[in-house]
Amino acid sequence: MKLFINASLPTSSAALKRVNMLFDQQIKKISADDIETEEEPEIIDLKGRILLPGAIDIHSHLWAKKKSLAQDLAKATKAALKGGWTTLAEMSYHSDMPIFDTSDLKKCISAMKGNIHTDMALWAHVDVTDYPYYAESAQELWAKGVAGIALMTPTPNEDITAMDFNEIMDLFMDIYESDTSFSFQGYDVDNHNFYTFESQMDGIKKILRRMQENPIHIPRVSSYLTIEFINTISKRSDISYALNMMDMMGWLQPDVFSSPWACDFHEHHDLLYELLRTKKLYLLSNSCSTVKAEDELFAGNAPELMEYSYLWVLSELWKTHKVPLSTCIKMTSENPAKRLGVYPYKGRIDVGSDADFVVYNPEETTTITSPKGVQIELSGAIESVWLRGRKQDPDSPPQGEFVIRKNSPKRRHNKRSWV
Repeated sequence: MKLFINASLPTSSAALKRVNMLFDQQIKKISADDIETEEEPEIIDLKGRILLPGAIDIHSHLWAKKKSLAQDLAKATKAALKGGWTTLAEMSYHSDMPIFDTSDLKKCISAMKGNIHTDMALWAHVDVTDYPYYAESAQELWAKGVAGIALMTPTPNEDITAMDFNEIMDLFMDIYESDTSFSFQGYDVDNHNFYTFESQMDGIKKILRRMQENPIHIPRVSSYLTIEFINTISKRSDISYALNMMDMMGWLQPDVFSSPWACDFHEHHDLLYELLRTKKLYLLSNSCSTVKAEDELFAGNAPELMEYSYLWVLSELWKTHKVPLSTCIKMTSENPAKRLGVYPYKGRIDVGSDADFVVYNPEETTTITSPKGVQIELSGAIESVWLRGRKQDPDSPPQGEFVIRKNSPKRRHNKRSWV
C-alpha cells in the first residue's frame, strides 16, 4: 500500500485541491485530511506536484509484421509511457494478424505479454468473406471485451477485405440489438476516386444513414467543417471523433510543427479556437503508426511523438492558451476512456479507479525537438508515471496488460457530460 501526501488534484474549476491519497493497484481513499491505515504504507510526499490521470489514446497502429511485433510494441509503448500515456487502444490498420475471431484475439493477447509498457485495449475487424458468420464473430469478440469493430472503406491492408456500404449496413442490421461500438475510417468510394474532406464527409453521412443506435467513432478529422457537422448531429446520433495531435500542433505552432496531411485548421483559426475554448472538441489522439502508409487517410505519426504530446497539451493548451485543465483532461483521458468502455476504472482519479498517474511539475521546463528539427521549451515536466499503482521505469521489464472493455460506450450510459 502507498500513500501520496500533499498532492494537488485538478477540479472542475481553475483551482487545485490539496489531498492525500491511499492506493495499491487501485485508489482506495482520497481525503483532504490525514489518512489512517491499519498497515504502515509507503509514504510519498508530492510536495504540491499536480497529480493527473494517465493519458489514453483511443487508437494507434503499432501492430505491423508479426516477425517484428515484439520489438515494435516494446519501442512504441516505451515512448508512450515516458510521455504519460498509460493506456493505448490498438486499431491494427496494417497488421498481418488482424483480429477476426476469438482465436485471433487470444493470439494477440498472448503476443502482448511481456512486450508492452502500457496497458492496451484492442479493436477488432470483420472478415466479410466469412459470410454469413462474420456478424456472429463480431458479437463474440464484443462479448470478450474488445473496444469495438474497426471499419475501413477502402482498406489499406491486403489481409482485411474492404467492405462496401451495403455490406456495412447488413452488419449493422445483424447486430442492431447490441451496443457494439464501431469506428469508421474512409470516404464515399462510390462517388469519389480519392480521399478529400468532401469525400470523407460524404462517407460519414452514408454511415450515419445506415447505422442503428450503435456508437461510432471517426478516428481522424482534419477539417473544421467536418467537426462542425459532427458536433451538430452528435445530439441525435451517437458519434464521436478524434483530432490528430500533429494537426493541433501544426495549427497552434506552425513554425515548430507541421501536419504531413491535408488539414484546414489554419483557415478557420478563430472558429476552431472558439470550439476549443468552449469545450466542443471531443478528444485528441497521437494516431501513431509503425508503418509509413502511402495513403494519407491511414498514415500515422512516429511513435516518438508520444514522448512529449501529453506534456505539449499541458504546456500549450492549458498554460499558454488558457484552456481549462479539466478540458485538457477530458480530451486526453476521460473522453477516450468513456468511448472505449473502460471508464471509470480508467480515465479518472477517484476511489475505485486504477492507480494510473502522471506526476506533473508546472514549475519546471522541458526541452524537446520537433520532427522539423526545431528545439523548444515546454512549460512543466513529467516527473514520474505510475501504472496500476507501480512507479514505472521505461528501462524496466514491460508491465502492461490487455484492457478489457467492461462498460457500454454509449453516451446515455455515462452520467457525466462527454464534452
